[in-house]
Amino acid sequence: MSFEEAKQHLRAQPADGGPSLYDHLSQVLLKVVTEKATDVNFEELSAAVRAMSLAKQQEPKESTAEPSAPPPAETPDPPSEEGAEPKEPAAETKPLIELTPEKRAQLGWVAKQAPLFVPPTEDAPDEAAVPDLMAQAAMWEWAGVSFGREATYRLFLSLKQLAATQGAAFRFWGKLITRAGDYYVAETRTAENPAEGDQRFEMEGSEGPNKYTYWASMDPSDAASWRQLPHVTPKQIVVARKIRRLLTGDLDAAVPSFPPFPGNKEENLVRAMIAQITADTVLSLNGTLTLDEEAEEDMKVIGPVDEEEAAGLSFSLDDLKDQSTWIHAELDINAVGRTQKTPLPLNEEGEPIEPEEEDAEPLAPLRSIGEDTVGESEKPLWVLRTCPSGAGQSPHSLVFAKSLKWPGAFSVASGKTVTNVYAGFGVSTSPIPAPYEPPLPAQIHAEWAPPEDEEDKALNEQEDVTVEPPKEEEEE
Repeated sequence: MSFEEAKQHLRAQPADGGPSLYDHLSQVLLKVVTEKATDVNFEELSAAVRAMSLAKQQEPKESTAEPSAPPPAETPDPPSEEGAEPKEPAAETKPLIELTPEKRAQLGWVAKQAPLFVPPTEDAPDEAAVPDLMAQAAMWEWAGVSFGREATYRLFLSLKQLAATQGAAFRFWGKLITRAGDYYVAETRTAENPAEGDQRFEMEGSEGPNKYTYWASMDPSDAASWRQLPHVTPKQIVVARKIRRLLTGDLDAAVPSFPPFPGNKEENLVRAMIAQITADTVLSLNGTLTLDEEAEEDMKVIGPVDEEEAAGLSFSLDDLKDQSTWIHAELDINAVGRTQKTPLPLNEEGEPIEPEEEDAEPLAPLRSIGEDTVGESEKPLWVLRTCPSGAGQSPHSLVFAKSLKWPGAFSVASGKTVTNVYAGFGVSTSPIPAPYEPPLPAQIHAEWAPPEDEEDKALNEQEDVTVEPPKEEEEE
């Protein structure tokens, strides 16, 4: 609000017809100056000025103007019911400030943000936890990722409302830049396994890329704008790796591509992008995670170490500068879009059917980022930076890891605290540039040949049988 707008607001006429707040303050200050008071009691002076103004309002006003014309004839009022109070004429209300289109848009935006700042009437459940986003954002700023302090605080309030509504813990995953805005993405642990029974052949459950459930919003200041994204399938991940497409900003938009994208909706493509970025860029520190030994056979599950082991860990600044200290916190996705082995179908007798070709093995879990290289060149896919560095470096400096495969993915560490965030277009860099090659046509079918009989003798075509038509009898 500018100074002139504030001044007009103070000069607004009260509903009771008394002086405005601006005039009242002027009279109080004038009384202080004229009386040259040293020990000023503002409340007493204000009450005295208020009493004087009320007394002047109650004095009868004498009319000095001569009537130029007789008053119009009064129309009789309709008879009123007994006990009904007479109606007073409605006072004309005038807007205090002229509302321009820009001012209306600003007031509409303020009204939209107001519900975020209303404290909840009931305490949120213990499961509805949200990390301190403001503290994480302060770490991300050292890596060059900033959403603005006011926007970050509104996003934090929106995540708290979403967590309280869903009764689950949420964290801010990052944002995907589109042509019509940005998708802000929130992450929560999947409550129920989405792949049960026969669905496990089409979709990997909570032990794979569907370990987390994601929500997206283009306007996080509106808590009702969060939309849950569908779970991802292995086929969608495989096709998403073969196409490169900028997002439109409409989750219901079609995805024209070749090969055709399963689902044919942008929400499915967004979910496939998130699955790849999460598997490749979410990092932790060596020793903080371990493989769950109680998991099922042939299944890999990553979990945190015991509290006693975690309490004994410490990382110096030199340790954080070493790539061997940083490890992948999520399982790798193999060539068929899975993190675990593909379940084998069963025959009629209940025995598993062995596939013709086995799935490609994913990369080792909890591997160091130093093992991430590009082909034969062995160029690293991660860069470590210290902030502040140089003359400002201290034992309390932060270290962040920047992904070269997924531009916009950062992991920032301070001691044992690690935070991950992504802010980019959802498109990876191609380590080995390859020109487009159209797919080869399908194999030509062989010509038809007559089958052979049981005695391995070729079938021969039968000879045509000619039958002469009957002769008609001649008439005498």
